[in-house]
Amino acid sequence: MNDKTDIKTGASALDIAKLVLGVVIAVGAAIAFYWFEDQWPMYARVLTVLVGVGIGGAVAAISAPGIQFRNFLKDAQFEVRKVVWPTRQETWQTTMIVGVAVLVIGIVIWMIDMILAWIVRLMMG
Repeated sequence: MNDKTDIKTGASALDIAKLVLGVVIAVGAAIAFYWFEDQWPMYARVLTVLVGVGIGGAVAAISAPGIQFRNFLKDAQFEVRKVVWPTRQETWQTTMIVGVAVLVIGIVIWMIDMILAWIVRLMMG
């Protein structure tokens, strides 16, 4: 992963205020969805929630933890590009191996169950 030493780790009072404000905006939008149930049509209420969550997320994203989270997402996307994904044939073969293993284990468990049931029947008379 990339080494980023210039990112501060602590959250200032302003950052905490931004996070709280973002949460308040998002929760306020959710409350408005139910508060205006009788007055507003459904599409307006849903739009209110979407806009409220978007604005709340944007406010939270400009705080230091939000910037760190965005950097984390960029780094994660960069790392995913490095992954060597299996080919279609490798995926099919692995799936078949797992299927056969499940079938064999299922048969073994069924046989153990039958043997134990037979032993219990013998002991019970």
